Amino acid sequence: MPTQINSKNKPKTYGASDMNWAHEVAEADMQWMSTAIGHLKKEIQMINDLVEDGKVISQYHFSELITYLDMYEYLADSRLNYHAAEAKEYAEEMEVNKKAVTP
Repeated sequence: MPTQINSKNKPKTYGASDMNWAHEVAEADMQWMSTAIGHLKKEIQMINDLVEDGKVISQYHFSELITYLDMYEYLADSRLNYHAAEAKEYAEEMEVNKKAVTP
């Protein structure tokens, strides 16, 4: 990646290792979400199987499912906020760089 100029006009260089890190973080986040979705799918299938078998399901089954959903929602919101803040920081840096190199 080309050299960038920061607000103090000092070169700031980004390389493949920086891009690799960013994508590894995103990959880990998507693995977490995939695991969460798979887990929720199993829980819902279990409840569905109970209903199909004519078994009584209780509020407990849903309260546990809601707890998992709350936990996964927290993780997703946390990672979303992290990525949004990173994107905003780089967007601001790009604007500063444009002004620094534009005559």
